Amino acid sequence: MSHAHQHPPPDQALAEHPADYSDPELKAYTDEIATDLLEEVMPLMPFVIPAMGVLQIFMFAFVAVYLA
Repeated sequence: MSHAHQHPPPDQALAEHPADYSDPELKAYTDEIATDLLEEVMPLMPFVIPAMGVLQIFMFAFVAVYLA
């Protein structure tokens, strides 16, 4: 019984052209498009930053009242 790997290592699985793979399982990873997290979060910043400012002011006021 042989316990050899049935797939070649990733550096040997590459074909002649970067878009072609000899290993069909690796081809699925090349079809994925990387998403930029910063680009996804930027539209929310006009809402998140003022909300965090309001929360911080509320917390400062709460601490001031608690200590007074």
